[in-house]
Amino acid sequence: MDKRLDKINDKISIYQYTEGFAYGTDAVLLASYVNVKKGQIGAEFGTGTGIIPILLTHHKSPEKIFAFEIQEDYALLASENVKLAEMSDKIEIIHDDIKNITPYYFREKGVESVDFVFSNPPYMKMTSGYLNESERKLTARHELFCDIDDICLSASKILKNGGDFYVVYRPDRMCDLFVAMRKAGLEPKEMTEVQSRLGDAPTLILVRARKGASSSLKITKPFVIYNEDNTYTDEMKQVYEKGNIYV
Repeated sequence: MDKRLDKINDKISIYQYTEGFAYGTDAVLLASYVNVKKGQIGAEFGTGTGIIPILLTHHKSPEKIFAFEIQEDYALLASENVKLAEMSDKIEIIHDDIKNITPYYFREKGVESVDFVFSNPPYMKMTSGYLNESERKLTARHELFCDIDDICLSASKILKNGGDFYVVYRPDRMCDLFVAMRKAGLEPKEMTEVQSRLGDAPTLILVRARKGASSSLKITKPFVIYNEDNTYTDEMKQVYEKGNIYV
């Protein structure tokens, strides 16, 4: 399978397939949105190229990230990228279906539960969008192998009580996301709308939920990607330079 080497910044480059799903702004924003404390252990559902855990490890200090990927060719690619970034001791790629996760999934690794879970999940139902895409793109964009209920339930199984779940999602499916979170015992605590330009309708939402928390949702100010002259806003520059969405 043909692939290319793309430079992310001065220190990180990753391989991507020339034909297939490539990472986008949503992945970079999610990596900056996840708030990691030094020494914490996390998990990702649907790692693709491995870009998000690589960015997280580069900018922040997790002890370990277990990154799940159901597509074998992407699991192999992510493993290659982790080795390229010299992060094999910090990131473990797992080729498995998240629906196989049990509350004791990591016990053999000496981990009872994780501190945080994050996901850039498929946004589209199988009844929407273009279904004549390649299987790689179809799996990444559509709920072919799992839906948002599966993702939230699996996250809840391995999160410690009080642990956080982070997700980037589409605004038109906000209700589906919140319902799935509550069904899984994950209470939405914070939401940030992402706008291309100030005043535009949001194109993405970033949401943090907490396992076992009481109900109270904070809506932050919108995050704006571009200025009117099509240059990046100072906030977006910080995302790329420091890997941090918080100002």
